[in-house]
Amino acid sequence: TPLALMQLSSIVIRIDNAAFVHRIAKSALVLSEKFGSSDEKTEVLVNYYIGAGHIDSYQLGANQLRRGFSSGLSSGNASTAFLCAGQWANFSTISAEIDLPSLLREMDYYLHLLELYKSELIKKFILCYRETVSTLIDRGQTTAIDAKLSYADVSDPGRDPGTGNKLLEMFYFHQVFRNYWLGYSERCHHYATKFFTVSKPGHFRIYVIKFYHGLNTLDMMKKKKTKNYFKSAEVDGIIASMRVAASHAESNFRNKLELLEAEQYGVDNYPDKAIASYKASIESARETNFIHERGLACEKAGFYCKRMKDNAKSLIYFNQARECYEKWGSTVKVEFIQKELGKLM
Repeated sequence: TPLALMQLSSIVIRIDNAAFVHRIAKSALVLSEKFGSSDEKTEVLVNYYIGAGHIDSYQLGANQLRRGFSSGLSSGNASTAFLCAGQWANFSTISAEIDLPSLLREMDYYLHLLELYKSELIKKFILCYRETVSTLIDRGQTTAIDAKLSYADVSDPGRDPGTGNKLLEMFYFHQVFRNYWLGYSERCHHYATKFFTVSKPGHFRIYVIKFYHGLNTLDMMKKKKTKNYFKSAEVDGIIASMRVAASHAESNFRNKLELLEAEQYGVDNYPDKAIASYKASIESARETNFIHERGLACEKAGFYCKRMKDNAKSLIYFNQARECYEKWGSTVKVEFIQKELGKLM
């Protein structure tokens, strides 16, 4: 059946078989649309975005999962509908498909429904995403709620091993994501190391964390101002793997690859290549609507130009970063960039 085929594809997909499995999953999706019941269509959809859907645009996936949620709930399949909601939270957060305040409101709507339907597992997932979004908006100063997910909630030794690993992986994922954006390098590195010990090898979710871990490692190298060959080799490996990810899912990973290359060229003192790669990453992020990562590429280019004593270009890039972060809805990042602009005035 299309559902069995899709479930199989979501289990076996790896970076080394992604193109082949993606074709199978697409076929299952088409068969489901033609011959499946409403319930089965929703189940096929959520399994697609657990696995092969990571090759498609994350923004497109977020929209499809939102529709899947509505379809599942209206057909009475609440459990599958909320699986769509959980996967939607993932895609929408990492892609900046909508601005952060709108994302927060939508998550609160899902959390309200989860209270009514008593779906505790998906509630834990969405609570974790909600805390990340709240942190990115204003560090939770005005947007936080009392309900949060702690390490104790995800590390219960009595929990089913499969469920426990997924919750723990999600917890570490968010710690890396939050701490990178807040500028906590050591914490980011710590949780990235933890994440890699529990994550599923070869799954595309790993490459999102590899991106932030690679940038963070390069940031740490810049702070030390001395060549660390071990860390340099680690970054080389991350960039090589990101090239493979971008070859399969260009819309999701090309801008990330180009930003990693720009930062590496900057560390290795290749100014022309660094600037060209920053520009390429900014343009790629613009084309694929990754507004937060476009802002990040502008921010990194601004800092690079500042180190190269080109304050005029630095000012231009920082202003572009601020505009992107304003559209994203991150007061935290807007204030951070505003301080950097103040130093250049």
